[in-house]
Amino acid sequence: MLASNHYFPPFSEQEFKRRYSVLLEAMKEAGLDCLLVYGSNSLAGNDTGQVNAQYLSNFAGIGHTYVVFPAKAAPTLHIGVPLHLQNAKDISSIQDVRGGIRLEETVCARLKELDLAKGNIGIVGPAVDYFFPCTIPYEHYTRFMEEFPDAHFEKVSEWYEAIRSIKGDEEIALIERAAALNDLCHEEMFHATRPGMSHADMRRIVEQVAFMHKGNHCMMHLSSWPMSNQDWPYPDFWPTDHTVASDHLIMSEMPVGYGMYYTKIMGTYFTGEPTREYRDMFELAASVHERVIRELKPGMKGSDVDRFVEPFKEAGFMATSLISGWCNYNSLPFVGQTNPDFPEKQRQSHLDYVFKPGLCVQVMAYPISLDFRKGLWVGSTCIFTQDGLRELNKYPVRQLRVI
Repeated sequence: MLASNHYFPPFSEQEFKRRYSVLLEAMKEAGLDCLLVYGSNSLAGNDTGQVNAQYLSNFAGIGHTYVVFPAKAAPTLHIGVPLHLQNAKDISSIQDVRGGIRLEETVCARLKELDLAKGNIGIVGPAVDYFFPCTIPYEHYTRFMEEFPDAHFEKVSEWYEAIRSIKGDEEIALIERAAALNDLCHEEMFHATRPGMSHADMRRIVEQVAFMHKGNHCMMHLSSWPMSNQDWPYPDFWPTDHTVASDHLIMSEMPVGYGMYYTKIMGTYFTGEPTREYRDMFELAASVHERVIRELKPGMKGSDVDRFVEPFKEAGFMATSLISGWCNYNSLPFVGQTNPDFPEKQRQSHLDYVFKPGLCVQVMAYPISLDFRKGLWVGSTCIFTQDGLRELNKYPVRQLRVI
């Protein structure tokens, strides 16, 4: 029995068997003898940032982590602090835990045990391949090349994330709990907002509520602008001591979760009656958001999402991705853009992606003025069912709210 905790809530043995079985079958089809799954980065909250490794281990080491996942043997967990071995064994689904400051050495030793001198080895990066296309440190890569010159190493992060993104019932239950906490956090922030309050203090409210309920808060974007002079359409990643005033538009991106599983609300609200321009923009975003949830179905492809952004183009706006994977940070697919160069061109693999039951997605309707000065967003987290999309957040994100 794995130790109960709210950082890495234990899943059942059956759930880990499900994950391993699905991955092993996919490895067989791909001709992979082993995976090296690396974890290292964070989004600046109390998250680990090591979602790909954590998916297999239910644990993340300080600094960085490896999971060695062979096709024909038991996996091993490699962490950098040997004194944390007992804690890892209490929490992790992988009981063969190896510690050492130089992780590349313990990983190389394991690969030799597995007789993979000429193996096909897939490298999986720490998080989302779309935003973090890096995989492993230079020092580790050169050591692997020196120790295994006849092995074939290839990057398989996107392939792996496509498998990980389809959630099992136990994962969905945790995501639903995360959605309820996210709703509470956003509602508490909305009701606490007053002219004169700083953006940093608004973030602290969210952190306090999340932590009080044993939740995680991985990051936040938050800013406000005078409706008469919005000069940038994207809120700050690090909220500052700038303050809210009585005629402001407030935009927040709030991922809150449990056990490193999150939902995300993209909220827009106002201090004072919105101008006609902003009211029209908000109503447009809300209508697109609602239509996507009503009409997007499993079996459709990423390319089918482009039609939902036509109202933005007709109204003279551009938009970033309307659909992105979400729950352990963003993941594929990123689709539905009216400006294909923002943030980058949609990958063909994302356009060809077929939506499946169990996929969590962020539905974000985000009109942006062509001069890139004005914008707002309406977004929530949904999950594909057998029949369509089920919205997980209950916060009234499509309701025009005024302080």
